[in-house]
Amino acid sequence: MRSQADPLDSLRGALVARLRARSSEVEKAIVAKGQEIEPVANSDPEGLALLRTLASSAIDVIAAVVEQGESWQPRLSPAGAAHIRYLARKGVALDVVMRGYYAVASALLELLAEEIADLPPDAFPYLFGVQSQHGDQLMSVISAEYESEMSRIDHSPTKRIADCVEKLLAGKPADTAALGYDLEAWHLGAIVKGAKVALIVQGLAERLGCRLLFLPRGAETAWIWLGASHAIPFAELERLVLSSVAEPVSLAVGEMRQGIDGWRLTHQEAQSALVVMLHQPQRLVRGSDVALVAAAMHDDTMRRSLVDVYLGPLDERRDAKALRETLRVYFSLDCNAASAAALLGVNRHTVLRRLLRVEEAIGRSLDTCRAEMDVALRIEQLDLGQ
Repeated sequence: MRSQADPLDSLRGALVARLRARSSEVEKAIVAKGQEIEPVANSDPEGLALLRTLASSAIDVIAAVVEQGESWQPRLSPAGAAHIRYLARKGVALDVVMRGYYAVASALLELLAEEIADLPPDAFPYLFGVQSQHGDQLMSVISAEYESEMSRIDHSPTKRIADCVEKLLAGKPADTAALGYDLEAWHLGAIVKGAKVALIVQGLAERLGCRLLFLPRGAETAWIWLGASHAIPFAELERLVLSSVAEPVSLAVGEMRQGIDGWRLTHQEAQSALVVMLHQPQRLVRGSDVALVAAAMHDDTMRRSLVDVYLGPLDERRDAKALRETLRVYFSLDCNAASAAALLGVNRHTVLRRLLRVEEAIGRSLDTCRAEMDVALRIEQLDLGQ
């Protein structure tokens, strides 16, 4: 075997230098492959950062294989281990992880083949034999790292809480001792997105005098429940979020509700608010304020129908933009024409004339379809990302 390695020995340094000269190309290729295999996990801020760190260390791994040949011991770099543990925590299946790493390895072999075109012919079988041998061993190391992380997760307190929460939300019996939380209290459910989520919601709970049930659902997302002995006014939560929370976080919240059924319902309301918040980021979105919009966003037929029936006819008018603006302001001010006129900078009769033109266009009175028109306008704004 040594004689087969000799032709390669004299060219190792030059080959490694060539590979390092293409490091930027390699990094971009690895990031692209990673996002292609698992776009969701590898495209959020944490996943993308780990993937880029992994990509930047890949050349060192390739260089070590070339320089050490058969004596190289397959092992994960710190960046590789961190990336695999992250994918395990995100719930990416092992076969998907392995497929992703095989794709990356294939891309690297193609690159290597381009750079060894001028090696002696008898070095080719040796080099690719070493690559194949190490590749199989490295996949075993990757699998072991993944399984180790999954085992750790399965025995972690967060996993026990997650299992309990998911059973309770599905209406199934569960051992609630792991929660450390009173399910018979009053609850305010919320879904929080942003940086330093755990620290921020702990601060909110302390200011409101509430118990906190906290369940991470990703790098910058958490489901939370604030438990109290009495109903907390929404205005108090709103004041604290808007005035006391300096970090860029957003909360989708339900209503204050009591008991286990209320615990489920307030979370479902927060999920509805999240649908709107993801389309139109805001500091605080209340589920009851956007219930109809969220329901329509879930139903593609309903969404298209509302926009077509109530806004489509306005597009045939030259003043369609002014009519939409007037409607939005008018509805936001509880249908007060005088207040709408003041905000729009026109007189009250102008507002009333515009509303009349809207009714003529849609063929019905606004009094009979205020909710539908309001929802159609909100959906349009969400679809446009406004």
